[in-house]
Amino acid sequence: MRRRTGLAVGLLVAIQAFLAWGVFVPAPHPGGDNAGYVALGHALTSGEGYTEVWDPARPPHTKYPPVFPLLLAVAIGVGVQGWVGLKAVTLLATLAVAPGVFLWTRTRLPETVAFGVALVTALSPSLLYHSHWVLSDVPFLAFTVWALWAASGGGGVAVPGALQGERPPVVEAGEGSVAPGTSPGISRLRWLALASLVLLAAFTRSAGLPLAAAVVLALAWDRHLRPAIGVAVAVGLPVAFWWIRGRNAVAAEGRYTREFFLLDPYQPDLGPASLGDFLTRVVENLTGYLTRFLPEALVGSQGAFAAVTTLVVVVLAGVAWIRSLRAGRPGVVGLFIPLYLGVILLWPAVWSGDRFALPLVPVLLALAAEEVWRLGTRRGEAARTGALAVLGLALLLPAAMDWVEAREEANRCRALARIDGPWACGGPALVDFAAAAQWAGANLPEGSAVLTRKPRIWYVNSALPTRTYPFSEAPDALRRSADAAGARHVVLDYVGGQGTRFVGGALFSDPAAFCEAAAVGGEGGVPPTRILEMLPPGQDSGSRVSDQGLRLARCPGTEGAPSRSRSREGIPILER
Repeated sequence: MRRRTGLAVGLLVAIQAFLAWGVFVPAPHPGGDNAGYVALGHALTSGEGYTEVWDPARPPHTKYPPVFPLLLAVAIGVGVQGWVGLKAVTLLATLAVAPGVFLWTRTRLPETVAFGVALVTALSPSLLYHSHWVLSDVPFLAFTVWALWAASGGGGVAVPGALQGERPPVVEAGEGSVAPGTSPGISRLRWLALASLVLLAAFTRSAGLPLAAAVVLALAWDRHLRPAIGVAVAVGLPVAFWWIRGRNAVAAEGRYTREFFLLDPYQPDLGPASLGDFLTRVVENLTGYLTRFLPEALVGSQGAFAAVTTLVVVVLAGVAWIRSLRAGRPGVVGLFIPLYLGVILLWPAVWSGDRFALPLVPVLLALAAEEVWRLGTRRGEAARTGALAVLGLALLLPAAMDWVEAREEANRCRALARIDGPWACGGPALVDFAAAAQWAGANLPEGSAVLTRKPRIWYVNSALPTRTYPFSEAPDALRRSADAAGARHVVLDYVGGQGTRFVGGALFSDPAAFCEAAAVGGEGGVPPTRILEMLPPGQDSGSRVSDQGLRLARCPGTEGAPSRSRSREGIPILER
């Protein structure tokens, strides 16, 4: 039995590695979170603490829990200096997901069915997409499934839909096995592993708190009070410390707890959301997850077939979940589902996406497979096996086709990166932005603060402090923001439309207040990224707007500033 289980685990690791490597890209994610995590890891290794080193004020960081940056800090500490090296942290977490799903699911289903659930999870387009980004989503998923495994073997910590009949569930108690309903207690090693995994999940993503609550409630439900108190204390004390730290931070505007209550986190001026706004948010998120994000996570598409297949999985899983409630033993999974759903349905809709659906993928698949297995016991082995095979193929085939397409896209990205550097997959405007940051780091005075659209990407490429320029068309908004940050420079980029709207608007309204320090790139039909210096009030740079357009004067001492369109291979702040 152990040898067969070991072979299954080894095969899943090999399959997961093959799938992940096929879609691997050397590029950083263009959203900025990759750079933010790298900057936090660098701050930890350089002795600056858990601070936002990209901000001129260097406030304590209060938004992302520190486990993933700590993992990156370990990699940086042993000499990793490039994006590909840091992506190994996420890749290793990816390789742990399918084995964890298999070992957890086999506590509730036959090994062949558990292997199928793990295989479908391994082929999840969302899992494979996030497997090559320096983001916390996959490590969070890995800690979650392994915590579920630890809970499922925790001496009577029940899971929903416990199988009955020919294959009763067996719940390990550290020494030997016991049937559900008995209460031998949880071994110290087992609950210590469970508490550690839950703590790691909660401090990898804030969305891990529902898992922590589910574990504590499930232990208490089964009258395992000591382990329940132990897990509550082991997780609760660090969470309380993290909350107090955030409350006492000088600049905690980035806390999720604050942004959660805003109508739109990207437009804070709109104010807090009302009760009606929260109800609208729930409906919008529920629709999005059922029609877009869960289908993307399970099969990688949004067509009718994907929607129907997803609905079948959700309905089957829902029936299994309701059955567990009626039996009076919801267990960790049965409590985790409503708690986690409550968080992501109330989450601001602008943040919603398949990354938040990812932790539900193995849970829904396991419950759906369990319900099919249960229903099949009444109709014979052939019917049960056939139903599971049909469901598995309905999930595997479109996911496999999505992997083929993702592999082709990854090949194109790798080719672009060989020509124009790691940022090339984000488009020429992002290449120019990164190259402009590298030019600024080498040519502007050390410590020069700059207003940019993507502060964290700017920082890891320049080591210069930066803040986002205000998304406001008020005439003096840019000047006031620059004064508050101690910045003399602002970047006019074309990564999105904000640069032309807000920086360009300020430039055209008062061109004499700006001069051009550098213009970088400008190939592929995209205007160059410009580093502008803002002159003190009353000074005239000589820049003018005429019938022929804008004529920018060069800043003194910057004549002949080089223009480059290719960013460097490594991460500049790690190479210093």
